[in-house]
Amino acid sequence: MDIHSAAPLRRSFVKLLTVPFLVGGPLKLALGAEHFWDSESPSAWTPEQIQELTTKSPWAKAVTAELKSNGSNMSPAGASRGGGGRSGRGGGGRQSSGGDSSVSMPKFQGIVRWVSAKPMLEALKLKLPESLKGHYVISVFGLPITAGETDPDNKDPFAALKADTTLMLKKSESAQPEIAYQDPADTSSMYFGFLPSMLNVESAKVASFSMTSGPFAVKTKFNLEEMKYHGELSV
Repeated sequence: MDIHSAAPLRRSFVKLLTVPFLVGGPLKLALGAEHFWDSESPSAWTPEQIQELTTKSPWAKAVTAELKSNGSNMSPAGASRGGGGRSGRGGGGRQSSGGDSSVSMPKFQGIVRWVSAKPMLEALKLKLPESLKGHYVISVFGLPITAGETDPDNKDPFAALKADTTLMLKKSESAQPEIAYQDPADTSSMYFGFLPSMLNVESAKVASFSMTSGPFAVKTKFNLEEMKYHGELSV
């Protein structure tokens, strides 16, 4: 191949390398585009984006809980689609039957959210009660939650529920909530406040949340490495 025939090939190769840098888009997309919560102002988030952020994102996990007919403890049946939106309504807590037609297997859909994270507060337009300020707050929405057995000597109606709720970073590092708060306007919304001094989230990769309420058990995991808002961990 002579120098004249090779010139067009060189020009095409140089163009291929430089165009992505000139337009700023294709190369960026190839390397991984920013999430909308990083690239757009919260005031510009659409209802669809808010739905995604509050139901299926690093800070929100949809779960389906089953209540076995014999009343024994159930295990989560995996992820499911739930509602969402600015009001925080989602999950629905609807009851349905499935599996063997001879056995009643009610299913309840809910959402577990790390609501103290800034993007969640922005999306839900949520103002946490004063008692939960300064805590890592995780909410469970859409599931029938009971206070459990009440100790007559304990004035906290959620003492038993808190004892059966855990946020774990490592096998050797876990904490129970200091506060459990039930939304008086929606009893399917429960908020758990964990003391940051008990959990070193900056050095962990995954946070596992579990809660047992009567015959229901809820378990889900948060990938802390993905919970970044404008480049910083947001919890």
